[in-house]
Amino acid sequence: MNEKEQLENVRDWVREKLINERTGHDWLHISRVVNLSVYIAKEEGADLFVTEAAALVHDLIDAKLDESERLTAGEVTERLAAFNIAEGPIQEIADIITRMSFRHRKLLKKRPLSLEGKVVQDADMLDAIGAAGIGRAFMFAGAKGHPMYGTPTSVLAHIEDKLITLKDLMNTKTGADLAEERHQFLLQFVARIQKEAVDKS
Repeated sequence: MNEKEQLENVRDWVREKLINERTGHDWLHISRVVNLSVYIAKEEGADLFVTEAAALVHDLIDAKLDESERLTAGEVTERLAAFNIAEGPIQEIADIITRMSFRHRKLLKKRPLSLEGKVVQDADMLDAIGAAGIGRAFMFAGAKGHPMYGTPTSVLAHIEDKLITLKDLMNTKTGADLAEERHQFLLQFVARIQKEAVDKS
């Protein structure tokens, strides 16, 4: 089985696994992150196979997924092995998906991600800002019963506390360049929602 066939198998598996996902970590999110990852990887000279495979499975162990959809890192690596992916790439992929989360950012200062990990992390952060990111924030809030604004768990609080910071956390030049326009859109949205709803002016 060649790498193209392996990636097709991983893609089909992930798409089926996330078919009922409703928090913004769905197949459409994965697809966008994959496309961004491949683009950034080409620009930055990262390994395309490891990058794409990691992008495909990066959310399967995320605590935000429903328990029926979430897997352990071990379960992910077992499935990758079943697709005849070699041990070396599997270990690289596992290292990426277990350490790329926003909550691990302080630990990454001691042991940074690989270039491929930095690429996938950038792509994931890019999909959290701009129009897609705003849409995903509302999907998550709707799934969890959080309001649009007015509480610490609201969409607006999430945007102001976390999403607005992501532009400055990009690892690669390509990621930083792509983040700028999305960041500006995010700022425009915050200003607009404050005008329409928060400030009531």
